[in-house]
Amino acid sequence: MAETLLNDLNPEQRRAVEYLDGPLLVLAGAGSGKTRVLTYKIGYLLDRGDVRPWEILSVTFTNKAAGEMRHRVEKLINAPADGMWIGTFHSLCARILRIEATHIGYDSNFSIYDVDDQIRLIQQVMAGLNIGKDTVKPRAVQYKISDCKNKMRDAKWFEQHAGNFAERTVAKIFREYEVALRRNHAFDFDDLLIKPLDIFTREPEILKKYQQKFRYILVDEYQDTNKAQYYFVKQLSARHRRICVVGDEDQSIYRWRGADIENILSFERDYPECEVVRLEQNYRSTQVILDAANAVVANNELRLGKNLWSSKEGGEDITVIEAGDEAAEAAMVVQIVKKALRENQLGYNNIAVLYRTNAQSRALEDKLRRANVPYVIVGGTKFFDRKEVKDVLAYLRILVNPNDTVALRRIINFPTRGIGMKTQERLEAFTLRQGIRMYDAMLNLDECAEISGGAKGKIQAFIDSVEAIKLRLEVASAFEIAREVVDTFRLARIYELSELPDEQARLENVNELLNSIAEFSEGADPTEATLAKYLEDVALLADIDRWDPTSAAVTLMTLHSAKGLEFPAVIITGLEEGLFPLFRSMEKTEDLEEERRLFYVGMTRAKDHLYLAWARQRRRFSGNNSGMFFHSMPSSFLAEIPREYKKKAKASARETTSQRQPRRQEQRRYGHSTAASVASRMIDAGGAYRIGDWVIHEKFGKGQVLGVEGGGNGTKLTVLFAGKQLKKLIAEYANLRKADGST
Repeated sequence: MAETLLNDLNPEQRRAVEYLDGPLLVLAGAGSGKTRVLTYKIGYLLDRGDVRPWEILSVTFTNKAAGEMRHRVEKLINAPADGMWIGTFHSLCARILRIEATHIGYDSNFSIYDVDDQIRLIQQVMAGLNIGKDTVKPRAVQYKISDCKNKMRDAKWFEQHAGNFAERTVAKIFREYEVALRRNHAFDFDDLLIKPLDIFTREPEILKKYQQKFRYILVDEYQDTNKAQYYFVKQLSARHRRICVVGDEDQSIYRWRGADIENILSFERDYPECEVVRLEQNYRSTQVILDAANAVVANNELRLGKNLWSSKEGGEDITVIEAGDEAAEAAMVVQIVKKALRENQLGYNNIAVLYRTNAQSRALEDKLRRANVPYVIVGGTKFFDRKEVKDVLAYLRILVNPNDTVALRRIINFPTRGIGMKTQERLEAFTLRQGIRMYDAMLNLDECAEISGGAKGKIQAFIDSVEAIKLRLEVASAFEIAREVVDTFRLARIYELSELPDEQARLENVNELLNSIAEFSEGADPTEATLAKYLEDVALLADIDRWDPTSAAVTLMTLHSAKGLEFPAVIITGLEEGLFPLFRSMEKTEDLEEERRLFYVGMTRAKDHLYLAWARQRRRFSGNNSGMFFHSMPSSFLAEIPREYKKKAKASARETTSQRQPRRQEQRRYGHSTAASVASRMIDAGGAYRIGDWVIHEKFGKGQVLGVEGGGNGTKLTVLFAGKQLKKLIAEYANLRKADGST
């Protein structure tokens, strides 16, 4: 059967599947069938009988991909793959921690904190340290802590390297944050990757156990692994060295969250005996799209090199659209959608609109809504991030882990039960004085003299209800527990009594959460379908995991969210210097190359039709220039596409709102009475300099003005000089002189 299975593969895919003798690097270009290779490799191993399911560790990029891969493997071998470890790095590490956490002082019922939980805990820590939000923002602290953990740097390292006052402040918070996590019996998202490595270091026998267990290790999207993930895979594969990594350095786009492209670039150095297979046949896009994408990404230096080709010879030219402003751009998107439905016989779900930043969706949503075009946004407010959903989950988390004070503080007086802030503060003071967890303090209120009898009665009634439901954890299903929580604490009733549309939407979300838990409880082994397991799955769920590609709606998403997806028609908007690529990415070569890779990813999502749009003007909101239009230049990436693969189009002038008479509030804001003077002020905020001007600097040479902020004395210019040097200059001190753009 194994030989029959291989007949479905092209020669290079087959070579990758059959190679079993050692390390393997599969350089898989966009749309080249890398998921097929991974799936068939697992099926090949199982069908040959070389390995048992539980001896395979397969790492995917999303939970959805893991589920699909398991299903496809079982279909290939026509048998269940029970026991196989397949999932994301975070879910697999969480699984190890559930088994081994006792070695670092935890039991298996720990909580997993998402970003919102982390920020709430940081706020608690800051309050305890008397550090105000005006000193440092909790969100900034969370980002810094996450960045350190991604680079495997702990609180002690950060404290030793803290320089200025702000960093020393963050160091104090970081140290106490780690203490609070342990007290709450919780791990944050980054800890899930780091803590197993801590266990492996402290307990070599545990590492040895997993090294022996996993005889074959397969890793998808290897180009987007970070330092902790790199060491996790390297340590586990050290014994058998049967490791297969699949990736594409040209699609490495997560450097901003710790991904290190060097992991894939240096694989051959880490495993000198490795085999390298290049998958270059693309099964998705037309040759025109591939030739254009190849030409763009060839400008990068950090790459191993490959050249995609397709059996879909030729193809429609790429349409480059020049619009007057973002409103005209959005109107053109609507026209393209309607044309795709009418002339190309596509459905709404066959079309994706991609953009660099979430803020760009506003104008697009407005035009789509007015045109009655259904759309769905991937990357908006996640279902499990909604307040009413998180409220229910907080109750469930307390049942599993009473140490979780972040969850307890969230629900102690929700719905309102008369346990006000004063009472909560006295309870917390008692907790600190006794050196016990808050939950235990609530169970021993008789010893707390500061809290009045009435308040004690309300706390006691609340905690008695929680304790009564806790007694049923061992005998009731996850759904039965959730249903009881919602009923006991009136978590649906508070919305049922309201006729407000927003409250009805909240009620629907609570019911949808119960549906989700019911499906979980019904579809798995009762020993696996525990409430703790459900909470873990929810904590690790990515936004893309809940997206339904079959819904009759145009998909709107950022380019980062589009990774791994494909659509017959793709529209990429906002292709202007400073927006895509972003201004800040133009200061360093490695940042600019990542922006180019992101553009390459966007282009290669398209199967047949690709549209690239930019606007001559775009409204920007920054400083005292809020609401003003600024001139834009087309993205340099557009110029990197050879002429023979693109055609130009212009949006209709009547769709360009910025060319109409300015609105009255703009006239009042700037004190101008004529359209010409308002337009002049909006377009030429710097007086002597306009966006697009060429200038010469004594040190940096010739450059082009990309941004102008302010006016008169103090005008700030953003200038792109030769060699992609991006500089911010004060015009009156920069000693610039105007230059001819052609010289």
